[in-house]
Amino acid sequence: MSSTTDLPQQPHQIVAGALERLSEAFGARDVEAAVDCFSPDGAVYGDDLGEHAHGAEELRPFLAELFEEAFTITWETGATGETGESGGTWSRRRGDVLWFVSEAEAVLDYPDGLRERVRFQLSGILSATDGRWRFELFNGAQPVSPSRELLVRAG
Repeated sequence: MSSTTDLPQQPHQIVAGALERLSEAFGARDVEAAVDCFSPDGAVYGDDLGEHAHGAEELRPFLAELFEEAFTITWETGATGETGESGGTWSRRRGDVLWFVSEAEAVLDYPDGLRERVRFQLSGILSATDGRWRFELFNGAQPVSPSRELLVRAG
């Protein structure tokens, strides 16, 4: 792991910067920029069964397929305060490793100008790799609501 001397030190700055870079890459449908947001062995998980990729060789085709959708997807997170706790983001840091959960809105932009906003939750683990904070694990999912329960209760 590289030193974080020249990197943002506050967890809220780290999370906000990493999420912004990845969102920009998604908005531009730039596979290489998105892959560059991950460590070489980083993983991404979505909320559908089988929606995951591990390492750069799996991330490239996974993201390329995602970017072929009719819409572009980005996200907006709440503003984080000095503690990193406000704005719906929780984070903790131990040395060169940081983990977080952030409430967000997924923004889906369609070619016809339609824009949809969907409640979203982002979570992950970041590590200082090659002088940058990169995702070791990234998860984006729609929170389950009572009308969208996935588990069936017995009895």
